[in-house]
Amino acid sequence: MHKELKAKALKLRTENNLSYSAILIQVPVAKSTLSEWLRHFPLSKEKILELRRDGWRKGEASREKFRETMRSKRSERMKRIYDVCSLKISKIPRDAFFVAGLMLYLGEGSKTNYSKISLANTDPKIVAFFIKWLDEFLDVPKEKLKAQLHLYPNMNLEEEKRFWKSILGFNDSQFYKPYISKILRSSFTYKESFRHGTCSIYFGSVEKKAELMSNIYAFTDLYLSTKIKMRV
Repeated sequence: MHKELKAKALKLRTENNLSYSAILIQVPVAKSTLSEWLRHFPLSKEKILELRRDGWRKGEASREKFRETMRSKRSERMKRIYDVCSLKISKIPRDAFFVAGLMLYLGEGSKTNYSKISLANTDPKIVAFFIKWLDEFLDVPKEKLKAQLHLYPNMNLEEEKRFWKSILGFNDSQFYKPYISKILRSSFTYKESFRHGTCSIYFGSVEKKAELMSNIYAFTDLYLSTKIKMRV
């Protein structure tokens, strides 16, 4: 039921260009829930002017304009922070990226299978980072990797495959058959978890898996056994 309500709300916003108040009349959910669903679908400036001009629902146009203004301010603030961070990150040594990849795998990768490197994530940038990291630090070229998508039945499977192919630079032969999971109500409590599904990256090699895990354990053991003074 939750899924159907969300789909209806998105359709009313994107196809009918309705305001929050108008949608809430047809979609009985909390305003906070609707705001979360529609945060990436603001009304156009033309529609806001139309609401103001027609006087449709007192204060609706100003509330829509306020939401758009706040989105714009957040975007500008994040851009300023990103520029500062980019300058700082550009000065870190190459070894820092090596350690970053180790910690990424420690947190997100499979550790139990001794013969296969495997990492899954919903964020395309995280997956792309790991693919580049494997090539640069473990000499595992992208062409040797395999991928499997974890998707939902309400998704356009071919469209999602094209999306991940574009992001990762893979060809059709590098994809296993996608895993299609049933939609549960809890699936929608995790923000954006359903947008493009989950992508798992695989590479089978006993030697490379041993090298990867040995580097991880050597790093963590060194940190735990020594008092390293951190430079600020």
